[in-house]
Amino acid sequence: MEEKSLSIEERELALANKRMLQTATALCIVISLAYLLEVFKGARTIGYTVAVIAFALVPQITGWIVRKGNHASPAIKHISALGYALMYTFALLTSENILVFTYVIPMLIVITLYEDVKYISRIGIGVIIVNIISIVLQAVNGKIEDTAVAEIQGLVTVMIIIYLIVVSKTNHAFQIMRTSNLEEAHQKTTSLLEDILVVSDRVSETAGELASEMSVLRSSLDQTIDSMEQVSQGANESADAAQTQLVQTNEISDHIENVKDSSNVITDNVNVAADAVSVGQTNIRHMTNLTKEVDEAGKEVATALDKFKKTADEMNSITDIITNVASQTRLLALNASIEAARAGDAGRGFAVVASEISNLAGQTTDATENINALITDVVSQVGNMVATIEKLLKAGEEESRCAADTAVSFEKISGTVDIIKQHTSDLDSVIARLASSNDEIVNSIQTTSAVTEEVTAHATETFDTTKKNQDIVNHINSLVEGLNADAEHLKANR
Repeated sequence: MEEKSLSIEERELALANKRMLQTATALCIVISLAYLLEVFKGARTIGYTVAVIAFALVPQITGWIVRKGNHASPAIKHISALGYALMYTFALLTSENILVFTYVIPMLIVITLYEDVKYISRIGIGVIIVNIISIVLQAVNGKIEDTAVAEIQGLVTVMIIIYLIVVSKTNHAFQIMRTSNLEEAHQKTTSLLEDILVVSDRVSETAGELASEMSVLRSSLDQTIDSMEQVSQGANESADAAQTQLVQTNEISDHIENVKDSSNVITDNVNVAADAVSVGQTNIRHMTNLTKEVDEAGKEVATALDKFKKTADEMNSITDIITNVASQTRLLALNASIEAARAGDAGRGFAVVASEISNLAGQTTDATENINALITDVVSQVGNMVATIEKLLKAGEEESRCAADTAVSFEKISGTVDIIKQHTSDLDSVIARLASSNDEIVNSIQTTSAVTEEVTAHATETFDTTKKNQDIVNHINSLVEGLNADAEHLKANR
């Protein structure tokens, strides 16, 4: 039988049985060993020693066997105690050593475990009787040499029994007092437990509500922590972005300065270009006028050359006439020579004249041919000059058109340069405003960066504080859960 299934009284009896068997068995083993030692010394016989050991150990072994079936068996104390009493009686009555009476003292002390005054009294009376019988037998057999020893044996035995009974009764009284105190304490405890249960009900309800609120608070803290993490991360990103934007803004400022310088260069170049366009327009107008004059002069030269060509043609006709006249003169001179030859001496003078006239006619023909050749050459050159002048006239006309187109282009360029000058002026104004705005942006970014760093610091501090609050809330929540569990446990064990 398991001790856990026993009542309190049965568990107490089972523990007393166990201690009884342990101490009695140990005592019997010691006594048995002592008697075996006596055998080796030759003071005891084997049969006697076996009898003592049998009286000592058999009851204890029997008690252990009974205990194996039932730890709380009431028979164990009787088997162990009465078996030991038989061994004690046998040893006391058969021993010549008067100190054997002390064997009973440890056993008497052990049986007080049962807190049974009547049982102790009966055992004590039996022990006193056995010791009286032992003293009488020793007196009859003449073994008592000193009556004081017998008196001490009897007195010690009686006093031990009386003291054990007194102690047992006192312990019993103490037990009654403890029981009374325990009953009072039990009543107080019961009342207190009832109050505790009432309070535990309230605590349980409050703990439940508190757990619900703590759950909501923990959820809110979790959301706050997530938000603070995002705020912290966003603040860090904003700070980084502000720093990056500040660097980029500084680069923009540098670019604005470069654009400003380039705009100034463009303005200067546009002004130079405007001056050059103005000069170019003046030159174009002058060139246009010169082109017109050249065109008119070319036309006059062309007209004069046409007249010269006509005059050359007329000169050709005159040379033709002279050539015909020279031919006719040569023919007449030939006829005159023929006639002078016919006349003989009378015609010699006329023949000389005719010969000279023929020579003059030949020279005239040669001169006329030379003149014709020169006129032809002059006419040819005049033709070439006319063709060249015509080309010049055409080129002049083309140049005049180009000059006109160039003048128009210069007018457009002038207008465009004016527009560019206006836009360049506007660009200077825009660059100035952009530089001013960029300076304001730089100042704003620096302010924003400082504010962002401060926000990041506060966000980090708030995040750390929130984490600590979350730890505190988790700890409180665990305490509330434990309190709620304890309250539920009290309810369950009500």
